[in-house]
Amino acid sequence: MPASSANISFDRVYSTTLQAVRDTVAMEIVQSNPLLWHMYRQGAVQYEGGTECRLPVVLTESSNVSAISTYETFATTPEDGPDTARYPTWFKNRASVVVDNTELSQNRGAYQIVNLLNAKMSIAKQSLMNELSRQLFTSNAAAPKEIAGLPDFICKTSTSAVPNLTVGGISQTSYANWRNQSAQMTAFGTDGLDTWEKIYMDASKKSTHPDIILVDPQVYRFFKRLVAPNQAERDRALWDQGFQNLLFEGTPVVPEEQLDGTGHCYFLTTTGKRQVNDFNLKPEDFSMIGKNPLVSGKATGVGMQLAILTNDDFRMTDFMTPPNSDVIMAHQYFTCMLTASSLARQGVTEFSGVVQF
Repeated sequence: MPASSANISFDRVYSTTLQAVRDTVAMEIVQSNPLLWHMYRQGAVQYEGGTECRLPVVLTESSNVSAISTYETFATTPEDGPDTARYPTWFKNRASVVVDNTELSQNRGAYQIVNLLNAKMSIAKQSLMNELSRQLFTSNAAAPKEIAGLPDFICKTSTSAVPNLTVGGISQTSYANWRNQSAQMTAFGTDGLDTWEKIYMDASKKSTHPDIILVDPQVYRFFKRLVAPNQAERDRALWDQGFQNLLFEGTPVVPEEQLDGTGHCYFLTTTGKRQVNDFNLKPEDFSMIGKNPLVSGKATGVGMQLAILTNDDFRMTDFMTPPNSDVIMAHQYFTCMLTASSLARQGVTEFSGVVQF
């Protein structure tokens, strides 16, 4: 029996509603997280389509560099050590919108259906926002399907005095230039700023420096107490986006709720350059999957970057009905990974004991 015109009309409402909100949902997910938003602003996001991401790294000095005199002969030798960090695992997250047909029957008007779908989409959006934020600041050692977060790249002093992670297939134990910076403080009011200064300077390499500092909200309040109100400077673009921040050495210090109670402060270098203050995301940037103008081409970063699988750039399916079920469902997919081309430009501080001022 052919489908009724009413059913076809409602199917069109479902699909049209989803596609109409996809761009805005994708933008709002990025805007909800200071690290994601900052990476888009800095140009530290790239599309990839292969089975793995490969980034060039410099871990050892070349032996093929020297001063020579006129007519002098010289020898060349093969370079020793790895020159590429390889990230072989993509991490896929999804948010599903599920609607029972009974709910649809109770909301048969077109406007009622749109309101119902918008409510369902809002729940899925908020849940995906929270999940991505959690994963970015959590090790995936116990949950390998989740994104390998910052603790899988940046080793704390309390974990090992000498960083000992394996990142991109390269051991920090074997290569000093692949080790991140780390330090501990006793109390923020005593040696907190000195510890921050040390990590900031140690992570500043070859005209680059950390371009965002994400901290435990309690530590942010400690820092705020030490900054006189008339001397407070802010990253205006982050502030206008709704993210509290204060500048340290010209770099925004941003409280991150996922770090609450840990005392951790991450000094991250993406491009290592000063921030763009007139940056603003727009829904139309996300209108075509895999063709965001802010992401096209390779990332320009020298440090931490975000790689997105081209075809899973907040991809959303149409509604479908699974077998033996009286529901309709649609899914949104986001497949990505964090990568790094320099760990020596990344740093973390923590407290040697309790978190205190």
